[in-house]
Amino acid sequence: MKCNYEAEVEGIKKENVALKASVDDLHATKTWLLLEGARLLAKNIHKGREMTATVAAVNNAMSAVGVNSGLHNGYLHALKLKTPDSAVPLLNRNAAEELSTAVACFDSLTFPVVEDLSKLVDAPLFKIKEALTFASSETSEK
Repeated sequence: MKCNYEAEVEGIKKENVALKASVDDLHATKTWLLLEGARLLAKNIHKGREMTATVAAVNNAMSAVGVNSGLHNGYLHALKLKTPDSAVPLLNRNAAEELSTAVACFDSLTFPVVEDLSKLVDAPLFKIKEALTFASSETSEK
């Protein structure tokens, strides 16, 4: 009977070691996500092509709207002289529409890096780090 208890105690000790390792891993994961993961996520969003392309589209459309506003009086003058639209430099009659489209695109922007993270809930920490490393690969940060 004593031998049976010793085997049971040994099994419990092994299970305890495994549970301790699991808790330590969870703590390391939580610590890394809070200290580094969130920063890398923000950097990935900031440097992602989705953000860059969308901000560029909004910026370009805003510039066109601004240029058009500035050209308004000049265009009115050109109309008085019966100058065709094509002869008025930088005039874009669709600028306001293009700005609205760019803003709508920005408002509906999604970030694949965020969506990909939700698939890593059960992944080990090294896999989560791999998913977030492309932004930091441009610098010496890891």
